[in-house]
Amino acid sequence: MNVLILTDFSETSTNAGKYAVDFLHDKEVNFHILNIHNFNFERSASKGLEKELVSTLDALQSTVDSLGEYSKPKLHKFDLILSSENLIGAIRKALIDKKIDLIFIGAVSQNEHAHPILGDHAYEVVRKIKCNIIAVPGGCTYEKPEKTVFPVDPAVLAVQEQNNILDKLQFLQSSQFTLLEIKDGDIKYPNEDNRDIPFKTPVPFTRDLFREIQRQFHIIFVVGKNLSICDRLLHSRHGFSSEMNVEIPIFVYHG
Repeated sequence: MNVLILTDFSETSTNAGKYAVDFLHDKEVNFHILNIHNFNFERSASKGLEKELVSTLDALQSTVDSLGEYSKPKLHKFDLILSSENLIGAIRKALIDKKIDLIFIGAVSQNEHAHPILGDHAYEVVRKIKCNIIAVPGGCTYEKPEKTVFPVDPAVLAVQEQNNILDKLQFLQSSQFTLLEIKDGDIKYPNEDNRDIPFKTPVPFTRDLFREIQRQFHIIFVVGKNLSICDRLLHSRHGFSSEMNVEIPIFVYHG
């Protein structure tokens, strides 16, 4: 398995890296640590460019070494990627070059939306990158994800499609899933008989509900095409994270 971890050397991104190692502790994984740095290649800045490049590479190598020491299994290998491209371009290139299966990115608190990679960028990555992504809140420590909540908009994701996703899922196999259908307006909901996993009656996706979800579950699983749910979870101005902290990881599934 090939995994991409985004870092800007902040505590939040360092924590996301550690969570990735813990989450995949029993898997054979090649971890690729990506830092994006806006180098100034103008001739007038050439004197400081080499020093800046060396300093950034040193910091990136230190991150790789630190995660290597944190990782106990011999199944894990680490390398670094330094890019001067824009965020989405750099990630897309890594997806192709490294055949990435899963991405980890830090998700900042409501007061930290100015980070160069994090902040609004976690939301941007989820919306524009078609790869499985786990957004890890700063300060979130790894707990075995025994209970997973799966919020869905039935207008976007039919029951059969929900079941197909869970049947094919290569992650969270040992987790207990609870489907939570999000009520939106006056749409009619189909008969939900013959379900194999727990199901909760359609409800509005409010901040109070989100607080309760964070108390009861270890991870949130959401399908990328459910854009309205991604908006409510990750948008730094209009979503829940604008007024409250996200405390558990969010797995955004793209297939």
